[in-house]
Parts: sequence; structure tokens; C-alpha cells
Amino acid sequence: MKSLASVLTGNECGLKFKSMYIDGISMPSTAPMNIGNWFEYTATGQLPRSGEVPEPKTLKNGNLAIDYVRMEKQVDNYHAMLKHHGFTVESTGHVFKKHELATGISDVHARKDGKLCIIDVKTTGLFDNKWEEFGWAMERIEEKHDLMIQAVHYSYLAKLEFKEPVDFYFAVFSTKNDYDYKLIKVNIDEDTFITHDHDIQKYSTLLQVMVKQGFKANPSYDLCRKCYLKETCLKASKVAEIKTIDYTNANQSHYE
Repeated sequence: MKSLASVLTGNECGLKFKSMYIDGISMPSTAPMNIGNWFEYTATGQLPRSGEVPEPKTLKNGNLAIDYVRMEKQVDNYHAMLKHHGFTVESTGHVFKKHELATGISDVHARKDGKLCIIDVKTTGLFDNKWEEFGWAMERIEEKHDLMIQAVHYSYLAKLEFKEPVDFYFAVFSTKNDYDYKLIKVNIDEDTFITHDHDIQKYSTLLQVMVKQGFKANPSYDLCRKCYLKETCLKASKVAEIKTIDYTNANQSHYE
């Protein structure tokens, strides 16, 4: 839904969306993704979507590379956090199947004080960043829709599937050191769930229309240079475009 919204607003390319979500072509894994996959597998036992066991990067002497040494300590932090707060893990990698249109795969299902909980495990190099779209600083984090939509979606699907109240937590671990981590509980009201259900219906209809009409490229140098299709895509932009702004008296600062 996030990616489709980005396509509709012109912030993402329709051809990339089609490649990932219609054709099922996985985006090549990056170093941060590899670290995150290894951490999540080591902490929770949950395999990544590829189904392959993540392997850590090692040095010539066989020792773990420093990035993985840090995350090995963060694995200990993860387990200590669950124990301290009284979580009992029931399952990992649950696939939601009850909704006719929407699905998802949650990281961890647990119980805390008898109540069902979903814990979504995140690794990030933006642990205290409040400016980036995917920064995890607590300041104004509730305004970052692209982060919070996952909490809404999984909570919505879990309530539908298990017919009981559910609490949602983000467990966020820094990849820059071995001690910064946080547990964020996201409270969601019923109005938000109603809006989300409407959005699912709306985006499902829009997707059907786009599939019939065909997906359009949105070539730009900034998008294309970071796209995994850039070497084979005939629409890819290879050169930076001219960007135009209006500079007038109306937007100048005047000094006496």
C-alpha cells in the first residue's frame, strides 16, 4: 500500500512497483538488509522472505565482522528485553490469511500479561534520527505515517484473525553500536482501523485498474540511479534533469 501510494503521487516508478509486487522479482539485498536479516534470524529464528538462512560476514580469520559483532550483542539485548518486560513468545513468521484482500507476515507473536502482542523487529542506522522519513527518534515519530502504517496494518489483521484485542510493539535496534535499542508500544484507535479498512478497499480497486491499464515509468535521475532495474530498463534516466525554481521579490528577505 505504501509503495502503491508512492507510485500514485509520482514518488516511485510504476515499472519498479510491477517488478516487485506483480512479477515477484526481489530487490537485491544490500549490506544493511543482510545485517538485519541475520539479526532477526539469530534473535527470533525467523527466516527472511527468501527462505534462505542468513550468513554473517566474517573476516579471514573466521571471526565475525565488526558489524555482526555489534548485532550479536543486540541479540542478547533482545532476549533480555523480552524477559524483563514479561513477554512469552508463541510464534514467529505468522502469515495472516483471514482478510479477503490484505495479508502480511508478522515477526513475533507473544503474550504479555495474558494479552496477545505483535512485536515487529527493526534494525536501523537511523536510531536517533528525527529528520529522515525512516528515522526512529521518538520526537514526532507518531507523525511518520510510513513507519506507523505497519503497526496499523498488522494490528488490524491480527484483530480480525484472532478475534481478540492486540497490542503492537516496535523493537528497534541500532546497527551503529551494541547498546542503543528501544521498545515502542503503538496505541491505535478504532477510527484508525476503520480508515485503514477503507484504504485497503480503495487501493485494491486502484491496483486492479493499474494492472489492466499497465504500469507507467516515472524516470528521474534521482530514482533511477538507486533502482535495481537501471541496467536493463529502457526508460531509465541516465543524466540529471534540469530542475527549475522561481526566484522573485516575493520570496526574498530584505534588509534595511
